Amino acid sequence: MSWMDEDETPEVEEKIEIDPFMPLMKKIHLLKTGLADNEKATRDDIMNEITEHAMTPYYEHLCDNLGWPKDMKLVESMRQKNEQKIKELEAKKKDAEENLGDTEVRDVEIEMVNHFHRIGDKQKCCEKIDEVAQEKTLGKGAHLDLLFIKIRLGFTFEDVSLIKDNIAKASDILKAESDWERRNRLKVYEGIFNISIRNFNTAIEHMLDSIATFSCYELMDYTSFIYYTNFVCLPILSRPDLKKKILENSEVLAVMNEIPTIQLLVNSIYDCAYDKVLDALEVVCEEMRRNPILAPHTNFYFREVRILVFKQYLASYRSVGLNNMADAFKLTPQLLDAQLCCFISANRLSCKIDKVTNQVITERADKKNANYQELIEKGDLLLNRVTKLARVIGA
Repeated sequence: MSWMDEDETPEVEEKIEIDPFMPLMKKIHLLKTGLADNEKATRDDIMNEITEHAMTPYYEHLCDNLGWPKDMKLVESMRQKNEQKIKELEAKKKDAEENLGDTEVRDVEIEMVNHFHRIGDKQKCCEKIDEVAQEKTLGKGAHLDLLFIKIRLGFTFEDVSLIKDNIAKASDILKAESDWERRNRLKVYEGIFNISIRNFNTAIEHMLDSIATFSCYELMDYTSFIYYTNFVCLPILSRPDLKKKILENSEVLAVMNEIPTIQLLVNSIYDCAYDKVLDALEVVCEEMRRNPILAPHTNFYFREVRILVFKQYLASYRSVGLNNMADAFKLTPQLLDAQLCCFISANRLSCKIDKVTNQVITERADKKNANYQELIEKGDLLLNRVTKLARVIGA
């Protein structure tokens, strides 16, 4: 399982090919981070793809961002191919305008959109999509497909505003349409986007809603989608919800054996197999570092999952020996002590460590008292504001 591999598109009634930039994203991320197993082979794969499809704009983008020297002969050769392709499409469009109808003209213009997208020309592709979107013969479904192209370009070029704006446009169109297939695909785009900006709570809603209706094969395969769903659900869902929505979900279970690393982590936490949790978490975090969408959240995820399992372990005790807890997690007492102190000082764990008895003592949160204190604080703040307002009015 990986973030979009070229040979993983599943067989469906109408085979949808994965967007070619999705596997390229991972290869480029591995080069940028120095995590590629074989840098030369990875770069050769990228260059073969660029050369085969004459991806001049994308090649220039990579040279600027990765510090590659430009091969001007290659650039000129690819540019000539691009210009020849545009001339062919322009001639085809002119013929359609003179001899055919508006629908055929629109089809040629969509071919132009696909050409600009294939060579990685973000600017021209977006401009052409905006132009085509103004045509009256363009159906809502075709319009949504064009917006999905812009969203994928946003992922490719790490353009958050492009993704956000076109998700909003697609959502507006679907408010008045009953196109359930594209509505479900949009949920996947929204879920992945929200994962990328670390809005996990919103991402969960979209990902869980799409498990039974997934059809966004241009973005990723189903196994990858389930991997992301497990990833985002683990630190957020309660144990009962995790069991109901993930561990007892037949669609999820059908592919869980294909993603053993995240399966081991989820099962270890749910089964309270604390001796396996941290090793499994390290493996998953290593996979995250190699994933362009998940890599920025690796440290955050490593921290949050450790807090989750420490809380879960301590929930069963009023006090527990530090050595016993360290044995449960296969950590040294010194390392566990350092980690607990870090989380306690950040107010992420409700416990304290008694250095005399070497015990971890849990502090049960008094929710009623906490709510009362919050009410008092907010009440004082409100009274202060009212007093200030009264002075202003009185003056």
